[in-house]
Amino acid sequence: MNPIWQQTDSKNQILKDWIATQNQGSDKAINTFIDRWFSEELKAGITDRSKHVAFYRQIIDEFGEIQETVYEVMESTPTKLKVQLLKKNTPFLPEPSPENILVVEIDVQKNHPNRLARGLGMGALICYIKRD
Repeated sequence: MNPIWQQTDSKNQILKDWIATQNQGSDKAINTFIDRWFSEELKAGITDRSKHVAFYRQIIDEFGEIQETVYEVMESTPTKLKVQLLKKNTPFLPEPSPENILVVEIDVQKNHPNRLARGLGMGALICYIKRD
């Protein structure tokens, strides 16, 4: 199975960078990710960056390290990528439990596809199942 980011699409580059950020797990890595991928409008709308970093920090702390290979692509359009990623050391088979699957949603700006239109959407698959 080839990693999704072998494609040149910016959404895949953002995903690759997020996986590295999550696996590194530091506030510095989170801030670097925000600086690199958030649009200027998005960054300007952040009134308290520490709270924004804390959101990502919570996901990192609760979910832990993740595998680099995408488990499932749920949606892929020119401006959106929604994938399932597995916790590190979770086998693909038998089918992993929803608690071991992290859903990541990436929405990029139509006119600037190398910039996020909003922050990453993330959560354990079990939370998405309970929402439906």
